[in-house]
Amino acid sequence: MKNYYYGGASDIGYRRENNEDYMNILELDDKTIFAILCDGAGSKCSSLQPAAIAANHICETIKRIYQTSPHLFLSNTALFLQEAVISANQVLGAFRKGNEELYAGFGSGVTCCVCSENGKITFAHTGNSRIYLIRIHPKNRLPIMRQLTRDHTKAQRLLDEGHITSEQYHTHPDRLVITSCLGITSEPIIQTYTGSLKKDDILLMTTDGIHYAIIPDAMMQLVIAAENCDSAVKALIEAAKMQKYPDNMSAVVIWYRS
Repeated sequence: MKNYYYGGASDIGYRRENNEDYMNILELDDKTIFAILCDGAGSKCSSLQPAAIAANHICETIKRIYQTSPHLFLSNTALFLQEAVISANQVLGAFRKGNEELYAGFGSGVTCCVCSENGKITFAHTGNSRIYLIRIHPKNRLPIMRQLTRDHTKAQRLLDEGHITSEQYHTHPDRLVITSCLGITSEPIIQTYTGSLKKDDILLMTTDGIHYAIIPDAMMQLVIAAENCDSAVKALIEAAKMQKYPDNMSAVVIWYRS
């Protein structure tokens, strides 16, 4: 890629029998990438994985639209991402409607992002995976990290209403109670965002097996200290495992070099 370095991985994590996460990164052209993280639920070891189904459906939809008209896609990226996510929701919902006994609870969170020319980023998100922006402060040259996505959890509602603090959120049991994701409701909440990166900005995408195991500042330091994007992803996963957090662990790191 001319504009971006990137790396990503999905790991079964600590004390899990199967990996319900799914990660993929596509090069749509030499200046545009598409990254997706899905965190599934309700699957069985021998059954289909909802995260893989949702992610692959979204990837194929995005590739088809982009190949048909790159200009149209890049001019309306948020709309097309949202429509791809809605379509994936209908696919997962069809499993549940077809066999409620087997596929009850068959769902997935999804966080996906398009990074294109001139540092433009657009994402669509539902669930409790996250996208962070790491940026070097222009004055003191120190890194700062900001969460761009909003968690769709019961604990987030408690935080918004002032019942808990941001520090309490990190370990609150209701952080695991999802209020929006694919496959569970006919109309999931889908957050979309369009913005611009600056030179040397880093996007960090994580499933909750990473960001519930490691505090934000520690995640940022691991990414900044890494030699490259792949090393940063590996460091995050290994650090989460050391915390013995019982979940799958997936991450994507994207560095915009302009």
